[in-house]
Amino acid sequence: MVTNSRRVHARPNRMDRILAEATPTSSNGEERVGTKRTKVLRGARQKNGILVDLSRTQPYEAATIPLGVLDGRFCLSPERVQQLLQEHALTEDQLLTLLITSASKLARPPISSFHVGAVGLGASGALYVGVNLEFARLPLYNSVHAEQFLVVNALHHGEKGIQKLAISAAPCGHCRQFYSELACAETVKFSFQGGTYTLGQLLPLRFKPADLLPDPSTPLLLDQQNNRIVFTPEAQEIIKSLPTNSSLADAADAALEEARRSYAPYSHCPAGIAIVTQEEGPRVYSGGYIESAAYNPSMPPLQTAIIDAVIDGMPCYTGISDVVLVELRGGPVQHAPTTKVILEQIAPQARLMVLQADWEEGEAPDGTNGGTLS
Repeated sequence: MVTNSRRVHARPNRMDRILAEATPTSSNGEERVGTKRTKVLRGARQKNGILVDLSRTQPYEAATIPLGVLDGRFCLSPERVQQLLQEHALTEDQLLTLLITSASKLARPPISSFHVGAVGLGASGALYVGVNLEFARLPLYNSVHAEQFLVVNALHHGEKGIQKLAISAAPCGHCRQFYSELACAETVKFSFQGGTYTLGQLLPLRFKPADLLPDPSTPLLLDQQNNRIVFTPEAQEIIKSLPTNSSLADAADAALEEARRSYAPYSHCPAGIAIVTQEEGPRVYSGGYIESAAYNPSMPPLQTAIIDAVIDGMPCYTGISDVVLVELRGGPVQHAPTTKVILEQIAPQARLMVLQADWEEGEAPDGTNGGTLS
């Protein structure tokens, strides 16, 4: 179990200073985020400049959730990363490792109470944070691992590759297999427990995308995806009935776009989800389906959409009002049943709308029967 412990150093060291920058404190030692007089940062919640403890309202039943990390963000720009490296005379590996503690505090593990943080450096030079998410009253396989969160975070920011990442605990076999889908799988490096390893060292003789994909030019995870699907006529009629410029109409558009960008090279069943929250006015968050050659490590679109919402600071799932799922009509992989089950536990107030899509004429992948069940 990872818990917060008292500092044993008589005076602040370099690690303390870095973490202090990542998570500012008020005069009484409580973590806080910027006030309106300074800047309210993405991924933070504040009231009168003081940290608001949202633990009582959060369904994941965490005792305390620090709300500011890495300047209140789950992502730092390349310019900010370079600034931190120069100001504190750090190497990239040192910076990633120093920020793990601050990152892991944002994990939401109501079942295990085991906080995991991952901090990675993208090919662009931007820095990304990943944390583990668990969902109370649901099977463990619905959980999101910190390493997976980091990849989805990078994907949502348009990142094209991951150079390296530092992790608070050794990556499990599930995550090692998940990272095999990356276009940069052969070069990404993992740092934990004082060592640095390639994926080949962590998972030798692994099952790879090439073992299932007949076309070696198939775009892999973090490569650009282009699933040419459109709403079915029935789905179009449903959308036309929605109020113009409503958040639900925006969510339908966002879910379709995520489905088009989703990574489904094995089932050819692209899918996307958009979440609508109402806590501070309507907001739309979205995510796409991500497959694994090993099947089980695949990530459903609901989880990737939840990651998008958590990145932006969604404090609890009770603020979700609507969820829109777009998936292939008659496809061999369907997300509606499991999405409904998960929402019943974490957001029973949310309404689920399922919109079906078809491949554009002539765009169905070869050998898929148009993506429908025979």
